[in-house]
This record gives sequence, structure tokens and C-alpha cells, in this order.
Amino acid sequence: VGNGMNAARQLGNLPANICTPSYLATQAKALAKGQAKVTTSVLSEAEMKKLKMGSLLSVSAGSDQPGKLIVIKYQGAKASVKPVVLVGKAVTFDSGGISLKPGRGMDEMKYDMCGGASVFGVINALIENQLPINVIGIVPAVENMPNGQATKPGDVVTSMSGQTIEVLNTDAEGRLILCDALTYAGRFKPDTVIDIATLTGAVIGALGKETAGLLSNDDQLSDDLISSGLRSGDRAWRLP
Repeated sequence: VGNGMNAARQLGNLPANICTPSYLATQAKALAKGQAKVTTSVLSEAEMKKLKMGSLLSVSAGSDQPGKLIVIKYQGAKASVKPVVLVGKAVTFDSGGISLKPGRGMDEMKYDMCGGASVFGVINALIENQLPINVIGIVPAVENMPNGQATKPGDVVTSMSGQTIEVLNTDAEGRLILCDALTYAGRFKPDTVIDIATLTGAVIGALGKETAGLLSNDDQLSDDLISSGLRSGDRAWRLP
């Protein structure tokens, strides 16, 4: 568990000029190397375009760094056992896009990929513990930047699920990459989906820096996550 936590921290602390979406993809492939239970696949922007992931691609459109959809499969049980899917937001740097963030503290936006980093950490811990479960980590990795190709406030994009989205603020990019990743997760027929993301500083305003905000449509899953958070010292508080 400690090694898994350190793997996540290491990725989070790297500067954004090193920890790009392509870097995360390389690390994911390295994670699977020599591991019989782990396989990694990475979707390119061209492949995501074929899948009609217009929502995710609208975020990476303003960056010279190509977006990646990273899928890491850990199979510790029979193939018939439904997997737990972990979806981790990985905006390797979030400038806010055209809706540019204030300059003060913007250096910390390298941490906007910590949802994805935590998925990497979990897979690391699973490999060491050899748990008899199936887990799939899905990490949508992009950089949110303002160039001439960037999505503009008021633009309308179409997600993989076929829903149209009016982008009123390009700094609300997390939900745009996660919705396509969550739609993609459906193809694995998961038992449970857990989405890990640094979506808003408003949660810190509400709960402080010691407790994670938890939202769930399943009371049993919510209770399980809260109790495991208490046991591990990584507390969560359920929000409506």
C-alpha cells in the first residue's frame, strides 16, 4: 500500500513538462511489463475520434500534447468475475483553457492528474498484493491549454454517448473527459465503477483538505467506501 501511495505521489509531483499524457501512457505500459496479470492498452486521439469521444477530445484540442485514453487491466480472478472499474481524471496541466485560471497558484495545476495517479497507485498495490479480484483502470489523460484550436466558451460538443454539451466554461474540463471515459467503461460490464477526480476546489471549501467528497447513487457502495476510508485513514464524506 505504501509503494502504491508513493507511486501516485511521484506522478503527482512531477512537473507538467515531464508528466504529459504520453508520459503517463509510457508509465502504464511499463507497469504491465513482465506482469502476467496486467495488460495495458492506450487509445490515440485518432482511435478516440473513431469512437466519437468528442467531449474528451474537445479538452485536448487546445494542446500540442496529444490526449490518451489509458486502460490498465488487472486480472487476479477468473474472466467471468465482473471487474471493478476505476476511472481517474488525468489533466496533466490545467490552465483553464480559454477560461484561463488566475496566475497565482496555477503551478499547482500539475496536480490535476492525481485522480489518474491514484489509479496507477492502486494497480501498483494490486500487483504487489496479488489480490484475487479483477480491476480495470481507465485514465483519460489530456492537457488543457489555450491555443487557436482550443474549445471556446459557448461551443457545443458531442460525447461518446451521443449527448450534446454546451461548454460554458472551458475550466470545467474534468467532467468532459470523464463522461467519455465512463461511457467507455460500460463495455467491460463492470460490477462497480469508482470515479476519482480533482473536480473542484469547492470541495476543499466545504470539507477542508483532510477529507474527500464522495457522491454515489448506491448506498451500499457509499457505506463501503466510507468505512474503508476510516480504516485506512483516508476519510470521505458523502455529499448529496
